[in-house]
Amino acid sequence: MEQMWAIWLIAAIVFAIIEISNTSFFMIWFSVGALAAMITAFIIPNIVIQFIVFLIISCILLFLTKNITKKFVQNKSKHKTNVDKLISAQGIVIEEIDNSKGTGLVRVNGEIWSALSESNTIIPVDSKVIVINIQGVKLIVEKDVTLE
Repeated sequence: MEQMWAIWLIAAIVFAIIEISNTSFFMIWFSVGALAAMITAFIIPNIVIQFIVFLIISCILLFLTKNITKKFVQNKSKHKTNVDKLISAQGIVIEEIDNSKGTGLVRVNGEIWSALSESNTIIPVDSKVIVINIQGVKLIVEKDVTLE
């Protein structure tokens, strides 16, 4: 098993490729562990010891960096999209909003959106509304009482 270092190198490359394909910051630590096992293979030919080094290094890195990678992955998913910018935007009702009938259209920033009333009240045509939230492709709105 003198060529064990090559197997560990291939394992490190495979783990790195998997990490690149999904960017979860999970598989990279197994890649580093495989590199540590590869270095161990040059010094100690015993495969059991190499595997133990692989497991120890991978697990230590996984647990030590769990909080850091968790914050990075959470922050990565919090980028606002153009739709998110509609929240708190003002609009005007162009078709009466009635949740029980499933009707309601609102013009916001020059675009027409399906809308639901947050308080489940009927909002008449030409009323000013504020976008509270977005559920799928429908805006959740509330009558803007500041403009009355």
